[in-house]
Amino acid sequence: MKKDGNRPFIKWPGGKYKLVKHIIQAIEQKLSSDYKDTNHYRLVEPFVGSGALFLNTPFKAYLLCDINEDLINLYKTLQTYQDEFIQYTKSFFTQQNNTPDKYYEFRDTFNSSTDIVLKSALFVYLNRHGYNGLVRYNKSGKFNVPFGKYDQPYFPGKEMKYFVHKCKTADVEFKVQDFRDTFKELTE
Repeated sequence: MKKDGNRPFIKWPGGKYKLVKHIIQAIEQKLSSDYKDTNHYRLVEPFVGSGALFLNTPFKAYLLCDINEDLINLYKTLQTYQDEFIQYTKSFFTQQNNTPDKYYEFRDTFNSSTDIVLKSALFVYLNRHGYNGLVRYNKSGKFNVPFGKYDQPYFPGKEMKYFVHKCKTADVEFKVQDFRDTFKELTE
């Protein structure tokens, strides 16, 4: 398995990226000696978050779940629209859009829109322009992270392209699902 690390395209509080090599070692220790090749297995992540483990393991199949519907919709949108979506998302990463006024305007649009493609692109924008890459919602379910004041937020185009590549090389299923339901699904 790859141990040097493909970075996720979104920031995620409590992400697994820094732990990937340790998690991979633990997985390898659990695999039987007859099946060290992970192409015989499906990786199930009940808390996919940034997808760091998905991006750094060579499993044949993946079930990637999270309770955050915006996150899973983003992954499905990128998986479906690929380069077209990457270019669309990039259009939000301009110097003119790196202001508090634009950020809060886009955050309001994100919170009120039902357009999944627009919301997915804005999720990346908000994640990269918001304070410390936080993902936080208020009691009304509205994204409420404040502006992050970065000089020039990084557009993760290369990382998004790698994510698309990973989706093409394995059987990948994304689900909006509570971890308990994910575990239950595995035992049925």
